[in-house]
Amino acid sequence: MNRKIVLVSVLFLLAAAVGAFAADLTIDVQVNTVAKDYAGNYLTFTGGAVKIVKDQFVVGADAVSGASKLESTAMFNVYRFDIFGGKLLPGALRSFFLYPVADDGTRTGDALTVLKNADGSITVRYVHRGTANEFTTDTKGVLTFPVTTARTRTIGTTDNKIISADFSSNGTVTGVDWKKVWDASIVDGKQLGTTTAKTGKITADVANSKVYIWAGALQFAFDGKILKVTGELNASK
Repeated sequence: MNRKIVLVSVLFLLAAAVGAFAADLTIDVQVNTVAKDYAGNYLTFTGGAVKIVKDQFVVGADAVSGASKLESTAMFNVYRFDIFGGKLLPGALRSFFLYPVADDGTRTGDALTVLKNADGSITVRYVHRGTANEFTTDTKGVLTFPVTTARTRTIGTTDNKIISADFSSNGTVTGVDWKKVWDASIVDGKQLGTTTAKTGKITADVANSKVYIWAGALQFAFDGKILKVTGELNASK
């Protein structure tokens, strides 16, 4: 975590402690889950430490900016980690929030998939850096924090080039069988190709900060193409 992030994190905590401003975090996300849509995708988040309004992907942006206009890739870390490195929210949520400000190759390379289930709930799943991630809303599309439905499992190498045959029919993210990913009877610890990487266990993806975590709810809406997420979270001990 760079010095800039640490500084704004400290300011956030101090302000929350003295009541200088609300510790709420407001989220507004829109992402096209099936096609490249740099004009339509966006990420807005507003909190005590950092406010970013409608950040979007910029073609040709350098690595420092995180390939977005307003540096969301770096600046959102204020709301992802506390100053000690503890997670304030599930890692799957942090990565998902950045799809709107990333190159479309990130979406396709991670095989981002959103499902509207028969009961009305919405499931989001993807494989980022070899780790399978999934979380599901309730039947009204609401994801309540602290999140209890997020889970992860290492199934491939960090470049996503090798996915274990235990979980993929073709060794790539496009062939992932999600039923097998969440099958606890499939043992972990299997070597991935000639690399030193190995498959992992199913793990609950939860906030673990001892400073505070986010509480509240986000509303998800999905029309089969566009996924919208809005809501407000509050710092809670």
